[in-house]
Parts: sequence; structure tokens; C-alpha cells
Amino acid sequence: MFSRFGLFFDHCLSKFSSKKDKLDLGDDREGGSGEICDFRGLSDEEFLCKAKPDLELLEKLRLLKYRVYQRRKKIAVPVCAVVLPITGYLDYLLLWLQRASDDGGAGITILAAGLIYGWVTQPKREYARGYKDKILPKLAKVFGEFIYLTDGQIDMDKLKPSKIIPSFDNYKTEDYFKGTYKGVEMEFSEVKLTEKRGSGKNRKTVTTFKGLFILLDMQSKKFLGHTTLQKNASKISEWFKEKSSKMKRARMADPEFEKMFDAYTTDQVEARYLIDPLMIEDLKGLYEEYDGKSMSAAWYDSKMLILVSSNHNHFEPAKITIPATDPESILNMKHEIGQILSIVDRLQLYDPMKLEELQKQEVLETA
Repeated sequence: MFSRFGLFFDHCLSKFSSKKDKLDLGDDREGGSGEICDFRGLSDEEFLCKAKPDLELLEKLRLLKYRVYQRRKKIAVPVCAVVLPITGYLDYLLLWLQRASDDGGAGITILAAGLIYGWVTQPKREYARGYKDKILPKLAKVFGEFIYLTDGQIDMDKLKPSKIIPSFDNYKTEDYFKGTYKGVEMEFSEVKLTEKRGSGKNRKTVTTFKGLFILLDMQSKKFLGHTTLQKNASKISEWFKEKSSKMKRARMADPEFEKMFDAYTTDQVEARYLIDPLMIEDLKGLYEEYDGKSMSAAWYDSKMLILVSSNHNHFEPAKITIPATDPESILNMKHEIGQILSIVDRLQLYDPMKLEELQKQEVLETA
């Protein structure tokens, strides 16, 4: 009964919608070829000039959906004033008729209020969906030829060997970017990992990670060892880490950074080589740009994986009340991706031959 009422009510509300509420934005979801240009030399003004046509298209969509949203809010007030008292009375009758039953219940008012709210806020969701499906792939091309997929994801088989992935039984992603810069393959995406814990009535779903995964693959070079960087843990956790992973604590050049993070490695010389002051500055910058709560990183095989924990949705449009031509969101994206390119520049300097020479030199000095 409730489902039929909901369908009928939603159909009635949809009559208020108009074909004029739709805007053809074209389809550009395929993205580019994946080759990224170095845009960091552009000033913010020059960069915004490149992005202007796409931002203006987004603004047209925003204005259209905002008008619909405002109109629906005005319609919803008298609709609620008429419908909700009626559904409240129907709920009262249902409860009265079922007073002798232990399984009785009523929820027409809640259903009606939910349908009205969903109908009123639908333009906001359509604005966000239009931004991701039509506009974000175009904006991705401002950075070169990024490939963008709304629901793409990084292959978990590439990530598990890093030894920094939290436990999970469900892997959900959105806003996936992929490209190549200076021969290094870049993939990053917003990720949510969850895990079911407990049993019986105490069984619940726990979020073990929410934020960004950034995977950089040098492809042509491989690290000699395996190094991880994670937020400071307790002494017991540090002891367990060394015993279970066969990795030893590594000392870093920046005492302040070492207060925040623990580094473990199978190769002490390589760890000092990788986590040098410049790399630390780049990681600090990335952490701050993404407004991170915590961060982990791993250097393994030919890859560097960075996990930035954050509750912020980085690739969502601004509120529908804010003009799409407002530069804050696109400039934040410019600075965030610029930090990733700086880390790629550091990886490009990695030279396994030079590192082997440093290792031999250290052996001779300690002999």
C-alpha cells in the first residue's frame, strides 16, 4: 500500500517539472589520452583563463538547477500544509485500527515528507551528477589529458603489497583519475573502506578508511627495499610492526616530521634516500592541501602509494547557491594535483645504481 502511494505521490509531483529544466552539456566522459602536462608554471589567473569555458558551462547548469530548486521549495510549502495533516490523520486511523495488534505500525507521514524532500532537493543532486558526468571530464583536460571516470577504481591487487592498507571487506570508490607524467603512471581516487565487526546484535559496519588513494608507478625502475611511513603508533604497535613485518624503524632527517610519523624499512640507506627533506616537504604540502586527518605512504616494487585520510569530498561541486565561476574549487584542485606532480619529480631522481654505491660506501665505513 505504502509503495503504491509513494509512486502515485511522486508522479503527481513530477508534473511540476518542465523540459526547460534540462540543459544539454554534451558528453565528454571518455576523458583524454592520459598524458599530463606540467601546468605549475601557470599563474592562477592564466589557469583560470583556460578553465573559464568549462566553468561558464557549469554556471549555466547551476543557474538552471537553482531556479528549479527555488521553485520547488515554494511549491513544497503549500503541498506540505495540505498533505501532511491528511497523512497524519491516516496514520492515526491506522494505529487506532491496529491497536490490538503487537505488529501494528504506520508511516504514511514519514513517507510523504521523504518524497517531498527528495523531490525538492532533486535539482541539487542533478547539479552534482551533471558536474561529474559532463563538466569534470572537461576540467580534467585543463591539466593535460587526464582520464576521469566517476566510478573507476585502482586495482586493489596493486595496493595490497604496500602493507599500509587498513583491514576491510568492502572497497568503494568514486572520482577516479588516471594519467602519465614524465613516464610515471598516476592514479588517484576517493576511497571508502568498511568492515563488518562483531557478531549477533553487536555486529556493525565500521569505516576503516575514508579519503584519497594516490598510486604512482615508475614502471621502469624498482625500489631495492620496502619502506612505509605511517602516523605515530604506540610502543606496543611499533614492537608488533617490527616483529610481524621484518621491517626496522628508520630515522628521518626532520625531527618535527618524525614526531608525527613512524618510518619502517627493509633498507635503511634507501629509506634515508627516499624520505629526504624535500620529499618530506612535498608530503607535508600534500597532507595540508587535502586537509588530511592522517597520512600513510609506502615505497615498494616500482610504486609509491599515498593514503590521505579525510572526511572532505574533494571532487564535488560547491553548494548550488555558490556561483560555479567562483575560483576556489578549481584552484584547490590545481594546487592539490601540483603537489602530486612535485612528488613525481622527486621519484624521477631515484637512481638504483647510485643507491647501490651509497650502500657499498656505508658498508665500508662501518667495517
